Amino acid sequence: MYDQYPYYFENQDDRQIDRQLRRDIQKAINDEFLAISYYTQLAELAPNDTAKVAILGIRQDEIRHFNGFTQSYLQLTGRYPPINLVNPRDLPSNYRQGIRESIKDESETVSFYLSISNKLTEPRAKRRFLRAAYDEQRHAEILRNL
Repeated sequence: MYDQYPYYFENQDDRQIDRQLRRDIQKAINDEFLAISYYTQLAELAPNDTAKVAILGIRQDEIRHFNGFTQSYLQLTGRYPPINLVNPRDLPSNYRQGIRESIKDESETVSFYLSISNKLTEPRAKRRFLRAAYDEQRHAEILRNL
């Protein structure tokens, strides 16, 4: 019976989700949580107001992703996701290096979010990951222009 719904299904009040998909969504949530702190620090290192405003705009998108992914996780599993604390060593200490790392991370995240979206059957969660993939691609372009 459950083979028809390998990624998301409801059985009475019991919500279940494929283990790998659950881990991927958890990783996405924790990556967004780290990104919020990362972009906060990177904005402080920005050489001018234009760069700072652009980085803080990206940070706002990451906050929206974090909140949306957390909501999807809760809806799909019935539980809040475990959140990892941010290690200060994971935050940028150099503006240029931080920008380079951000471009790489934003670019790699696009395919990860698309793969999660492709596995989801719940429409709202699927749209959240598709939108986030689009945003991550846009963020990489913004960062390349800084």
